[in-house]
Amino acid sequence: MRPLLVIAGLATTGLGFAADAKLDDPALLQGALTLGGGWLICAAFSLYSKWHGLVGAGILALLAGARCAPALFGLFGDAPQAAPYQAAAFGISGVVLVATVRSLLRERARRERERLLAGDE
Repeated sequence: MRPLLVIAGLATTGLGFAADAKLDDPALLQGALTLGGGWLICAAFSLYSKWHGLVGAGILALLAGARCAPALFGLFGDAPQAAPYQAAAFGISGVVLVATVRSLLRERARRERERLLAGDE
């Protein structure tokens, strides 16, 4: 999961620089740097406390997905120029969110299996 967070952080940061170069919108760059930097910080924090870092990354992904979701509707109509960049950020956030939920469910199943096996002895 850590490599995914690093890749997502770098990709989002790169997406922000690309959007800034093309559109000259500093708000997009600031948002991308904040989100990408947050994922990189969560990846680094997961070295110290694995689950706290992963849950933090999942929360960031949920917030980013909610923030970028309206851009999906802008892709098909009279779209602002920032819509494709926000839609790409939405896609990256979706991947991180799904991976986080799957990791948490796997850990819950592992702990439950451990508890059941310990109770049989």
